Amino acid sequence: MIRCTLELVRASNGEIEHLGTIEISNQVMLSSLNPRRGDYRYRVFKKRWVPWRDGVVKNFPRLSYHPWNLIREILNEVATNNGGRI
Repeated sequence: MIRCTLELVRASNGEIEHLGTIEISNQVMLSSLNPRRGDYRYRVFKKRWVPWRDGVVKNFPRLSYHPWNLIREILNEVATNNGGRI
């Protein structure tokens, strides 16, 4: 699993505020058929681990791109399905 956490670190006092998290898990079915591609289920949480969005990125070229590309694709999908806003 990949977990990406978004935190705000306040410059004034160093206080850390959790803004959200994305969890990404590999769906093994496609990966076992084609190790160069992968299907990934994602869950996006807002503050305090409140579920917000979920979905699947299919047929991602995982050996050709960095995990940041996968995260960007997920954020684009979430924004598209939310009227262009995250």
